[in-house]
Amino acid sequence: MSSTRDSIATPLVRGALAAALSLGTALAIVVVPALAAQVAGTRSTASVLDAIIIALNVLVLGHGGGIILSTGVIDGAVTLTPFGLLALLLVLAAFGMRRVGRALRLVRDDGVLRVRALRDAGGALGAYAAIYAIGVGVLAGIGRSIDTSPVVTSAVVSGAMVAVLGGLTGLLWSLRREATSTVPGVRVLDLLPAPYGDVARATLIALLGLLGVGMAMTVVMMLVSMPAQASLFGNLDPGITGGIVLTLIQLALLPLLAVWALVVVAGGTVGLGTSTSLSLDGAETGVMPALPMLGAVPGPGDFPGWAWALLVLPVIPIALGAVRLVRDVEDLERRDRVTAWIAYPVVVVIGVLLLAGLSTGGIGEGRLVHVGPQMGSLLLPLVGLVVLATGGVIGVLATPLLPWVRTSVASLRQKVERAETQERSAPEARPRPAPAQATSAASATSASSATSAASATSASSASSAPSATSPSPATSAASPAPPASAASPASAASPTSPGGAASAVSPAPAEETVLDGEIVDGQDVTDAWSDPEHDAEENGGVSRPADR
Repeated sequence: MSSTRDSIATPLVRGALAAALSLGTALAIVVVPALAAQVAGTRSTASVLDAIIIALNVLVLGHGGGIILSTGVIDGAVTLTPFGLLALLLVLAAFGMRRVGRALRLVRDDGVLRVRALRDAGGALGAYAAIYAIGVGVLAGIGRSIDTSPVVTSAVVSGAMVAVLGGLTGLLWSLRREATSTVPGVRVLDLLPAPYGDVARATLIALLGLLGVGMAMTVVMMLVSMPAQASLFGNLDPGITGGIVLTLIQLALLPLLAVWALVVVAGGTVGLGTSTSLSLDGAETGVMPALPMLGAVPGPGDFPGWAWALLVLPVIPIALGAVRLVRDVEDLERRDRVTAWIAYPVVVVIGVLLLAGLSTGGIGEGRLVHVGPQMGSLLLPLVGLVVLATGGVIGVLATPLLPWVRTSVASLRQKVERAETQERSAPEARPRPAPAQATSAASATSASSATSAASATSASSASSAPSATSPSPATSAASPAPPASAASPASAASPTSPGGAASAVSPAPAEETVLDGEIVDGQDVTDAWSDPEHDAEENGGVSRPADR
């Protein structure tokens, strides 16, 4: 029995001690700057007690609670949460419960949860949340004064939420262990059943990316409006210590402005008081608190049309998360894949809406009664962006579309390369012959003309002269002349050569080479070569027989 009581009491005690330590650290974070500002403030009439009360009210606001102000300048409830301080408190709770989880040794050496691990973790977390929430409620009650009055109920509820969220994160963080040669590794999201672990991982990627987009937009706007912020800072003249405190306050509010910037680039509208708004269409702003960082808010007027192109920025992290999800669940069954594809956009939309809702609040009952995103203007654009980005990624990576596109592109590339290869291998068109070929053709034409003319002359001479062997003129006349194609090159000799010697006829240009009664080199070839009497006179009165 005693061992059982010890095993139960140990987690409870450890959780309670961790809550006290976390709450003390949070109290020091807000009280020390307040005391420093009070001591260094020469023109301040606030006492040390006033500084501590102000710090306690800031602590309640940092947890997400509300306070009532009655200062004459601001009257009414203040519910605007400084996201930077809230994030710091969550980190403190996570670190506190991480130490508790490691001390409880919830995971065995083989990577499996030990017996009664869930019971011990639940007991430690319950004790942590209870002590932490009660402590925040007590501090809220202590922080009451004439001018300020924290709402205790909201302080307890918000303190419990911070303790549970931060403590649960710390416990899960304590389960993580790197793999070694002898001990298997343990990853937190892998402990969730499929495909919810993959959905959680993809959602974290998307939400962190969206917060990064909002922070980047805020930083850019602050850098652009640096002169205006410097002017406001100079008008306040807080001094060195006051300047440090003012800087810390602005750092606590910086994540809040980042969420507002995210809402704007996602297509929503952020209200900065009564009848004031900020969206991609333009800005309608009035008098705002004299906080230097608010100088980054654009002045009244319409934005150019290209401002709507900023909608692409939140699509990028959403698409990155969807890509990771598709790759993580590609080996699962179809039912699990469809479940993950549906759950991812739903969880992302819910997460962004929660961030936008927590960043909404008010300062007093005046014109700043409503400050923050207008949820009605954010819902439809956000759903459209998330669904389109997720559906586009799934349509490209989880369907045959991408392989089909790759195959089509590869086929088209092969066709183009094949056509280029055929075009390079085909002979090039040559409309004009080469000079050497033209000369050869002209020479061949001239030689053929001369051969034909010589053959015709020889045939005429043979027919006109009596043959010594033929018994009668009829027989001689009937003997056929040799064909022009059988004529030897000697038959092309000119009959007009001196001394009866045959000389080659020089080739004439192509345009002057004509066989039948035309002029060749200025002479009538047909008349000169076909007249027997002419041939006889040229050969000493004797007709030359045809050259066979």
